[in-house]
Amino acid sequence: MNSCFVEFEIASEEQFRQLEAAVNALCKAKRANLFPPEDYWLAFFDTKATSFFWHPTEAELKDWERRWFATPVEERWNDQTLETPWDFGSMIGAFEDGDYQLVGCRRISGTIARLEFTPYSSPYGGTGCMQALIEAFGHQVTAISD
Repeated sequence: MNSCFVEFEIASEEQFRQLEAAVNALCKAKRANLFPPEDYWLAFFDTKATSFFWHPTEAELKDWERRWFATPVEERWNDQTLETPWDFGSMIGAFEDGDYQLVGCRRISGTIARLEFTPYSSPYGGTGCMQALIEAFGHQVTAISD
C-alpha cells in the first residue's frame, strides 16, 4: 500500500518538537515491536498535552458503564452521549495494535506538517490515535489521506 498521512497545522515550534519526539519514540517501538509501559510514554507529554485525554473518576467511569450497558446493543455505537475522548492508554495501545509502519513526522511547509504511515493491510486500524496524538499537542488536523 502507499504511504498515507495525517496533515496538520503546527501550533508552535515547541509543541511540534514535543510531537516529533513522541512520534520518533512510537516509530522506534513499532519497528522493534516492543512497547514500554504507559509511564514511559507519559514522559513525552507535558501537563497541557495529558489534559487532552479522558481521565474519568471512578464515579464517572461507573456512570458511563451503567449507561453503556443500559443502552440496547444495536444503539450503543451510534449513541453520541456514550462517546468519550481518547484515554491515554488506549491511544498508545492503538498505535501498538495498528497494522501499519509508522514512518514519522515531517514539516512540508512553514506551518504545515504530516504524520506519515504506511498501512500493511486493510483495515489497518484507522487514524484516530494519530489525530488524538497530534491534537494533544495543540495542533489542528487539516487533512487525512489513507
